[in-house]
Amino acid sequence: MSGAPRRLVEGELVLEVRPGGDQVRVVWTGKSADREPGRFLVPVLSSLLGEARAAGARLVLDFSGLDYMNSSTFTPVVKILDEARRGAVPITLEYDQAKKWQALSFSALRTFETPDGSVVVAGR
Repeated sequence: MSGAPRRLVEGELVLEVRPGGDQVRVVWTGKSADREPGRFLVPVLSSLLGEARAAGARLVLDFSGLDYMNSSTFTPVVKILDEARRGAVPITLEYDQAKKWQALSFSALRTFETPDGSVVVAGR
């Protein structure tokens, strides 16, 4: 799978989509502070999940460059994890263990990990 990188922007949040090889990598930067981030994130993430499914690729959500994410942002992320698991699309969430807020927030999402490795939450 290949394609040109593209940027999706909503307020201070930037999602850079980098399709290539056996994955669709989505690099999150900036801040996700919207009161209702699901309005933007749910359709975007669902579309990216469909793109990965069609390509037989893993969807990788890389949060390591994100400066801030409010609690409301976790709802769409959890929803996409569940959708990926039900749709049998492999997905990885990557976060920066050195950022205390990321380590605390994302370690809680490890409960979604599957024994077969189709859902992975990995600190780097």
